[in-house]
Amino acid sequence: MNSIVFGLLAVLSLYAFFKLAKVKASSKQLNRNNRINRFGDKNSDNIIEGESEEVVEDNDDK
Repeated sequence: MNSIVFGLLAVLSLYAFFKLAKVKASSKQLNRNNRINRFGDKNSDNIIEGESEEVVEDNDDK
């Protein structure tokens, strides 16, 4: 009896997973100009080039 219940639960879960997998973001979300560069595409216009410097703090506990 348990195997039938868990089998039905597995089938329902797979059905829900494949139905929800078709849900896609809207074009307003996909076509933004300030999207995060997740995959390292070469056309990254929103990255700011600049310089950095090391900050060194002197702790004088005398």
